[in-house]
Amino acid sequence: MKREEEDNQPQDAAEDLRDESAPVEETDDLQRLLQERDQYIELARRARADYVNLQRRTDMQASAVRKEAEQRFALDMIAVLDDLERAMEHADAADNTKAVLEGVALVRDNFLAALARYGITPISARGEAFDHNLHHAIAEQPTDDVAPGSVVAVAQTGYLADGKLLRPAQVVVARPFDENIQEDD
Repeated sequence: MKREEEDNQPQDAAEDLRDESAPVEETDDLQRLLQERDQYIELARRARADYVNLQRRTDMQASAVRKEAEQRFALDMIAVLDDLERAMEHADAADNTKAVLEGVALVRDNFLAALARYGITPISARGEAFDHNLHHAIAEQPTDDVAPGSVVAVAQTGYLADGKLLRPAQVVVARPFDENIQEDD
């Protein structure tokens, strides 16, 4: 039996050596994994910082573009204001109201052209079929001259901004003339 114990001793010694090296290998693996984790955490921090910086830069660029657009718009409006002031100066000196009216019409055209440069266009309404997406009916007018539901008058022009409704046109819509209803004149 002693012989068996002696034969087992070298095996036990080999197992002891394996057991002692195992914690060293596990410690090395653990250290390597901790280093990898730290590297990934650092990468995540840098990516977040890059994102925050990109967002800040984008916001600053958008703000600069917006301010530049506002300044261009303001310069265009100032040009129209200059035209109005010239028309007012000439209106005081002019004896001809037709000339003043032509000057004001020119200012209006310049103003519409300035708005068009920014994608703002008037809605064509008179004579068109009433469209609840573009028009706001403020009254009905009985008539047999145009088809019912057509716009017969525009009280206030509507505008589109790049194809989207900015302000609906306020319109008077035709309805059939009915002799049985007394109309207010």
